[in-house]
Amino acid sequence: MGTVATEPLDDALTVFAGTAPTYGPRALANHGPMVAEALSRLGHDDAIPGWVACYRRHLERASAPASRPLAEAEWQDALGARRRYPEWLALFEREVADRPVAAVVGEWAPRLLPGTIGAATHGLIRTGHALRALATADTPPRRLEVATALAFWACSYEELPGPPLLIGREGVAQALADLPYLPGDAPVAGLISDRVAAVGEIAGEFEQSVASLGWSGGAVALLDELASGGAAAYLRNAGRGGALGLLHAVTAPLACEMLLPWLDEEDRAAALGYVWQAAAALHVAYDVDRATPPPAAPPPGVGSLVECALGSGDEHAIKLTEAAVRSHGRTGDTTLLLAAADASARL
Repeated sequence: MGTVATEPLDDALTVFAGTAPTYGPRALANHGPMVAEALSRLGHDDAIPGWVACYRRHLERASAPASRPLAEAEWQDALGARRRYPEWLALFEREVADRPVAAVVGEWAPRLLPGTIGAATHGLIRTGHALRALATADTPPRRLEVATALAFWACSYEELPGPPLLIGREGVAQALADLPYLPGDAPVAGLISDRVAAVGEIAGEFEQSVASLGWSGGAVALLDELASGGAAAYLRNAGRGGALGLLHAVTAPLACEMLLPWLDEEDRAAALGYVWQAAAALHVAYDVDRATPPPAAPPPGVGSLVECALGSGDEHAIKLTEAAVRSHGRTGDTTLLLAAADASARL
């Protein structure tokens, strides 16, 4: 895995700073900054300019700056208000200019964590990539990207039923297997956010199932187990339309890994609970087949896996590959590599 070189990534972030956080009639998340950082982390800074030039064509220009940032008395009412993104951005631009970024993240991430599922977890994911980039090199484009990521997380904030406390008796595999299913007549929505919204129809059952997970081990170990569970669910359900939804059950927990170093110990425990809750919602929405074992196949080598992701050019495949390689390096779970390989071929 390569280290992050400053110029290609900073150049990419400068380009994406002039774009909106979403694009198109369905308000799809702008993946540009996340993918540029993932490419750099994979040691492929050389691939960043070409990928940016291609992806940039899909995006919309950034909206006009807000006349003023959100005031302290306004921020709670503005959570989840996408139209107020410019005000959120102005707030976080001021925050990262006036205070240490660690202090800003330490204050605001705990406020945003209950809304992790919003925008299919992309607020958390974008923030994780932004913070990892900043930890490598503190530059103006990276500081601005942290502000942008936090603003997107805030304006896409959406809560799920119940506080996730991780005080149950089940391990990850059993807790995932015991999650409820959506009603048979639930509409099959195209957008991940719309599909996850159907979890509200079984709020009590969902909340009770989420509470079944207990954990007393290391934080990263839990995130790795969640990622492995997401990879297995992806492989079972990718052919049933669950590919895009379930790959976020891998990338969201592993984005939380990048956030943890910026949080106090107490807030790290809360982060684990909320990312488990978000992953659980993705499983409920898309893991319709929980009985079929993931396919057994020889895993690809890491080098060929990365090349396949680059060849696909797909934003989801590239982010999933970086996350899978990272987690596999700790766990040796080849399910992660198989899921990433499938995504590169499928997407």
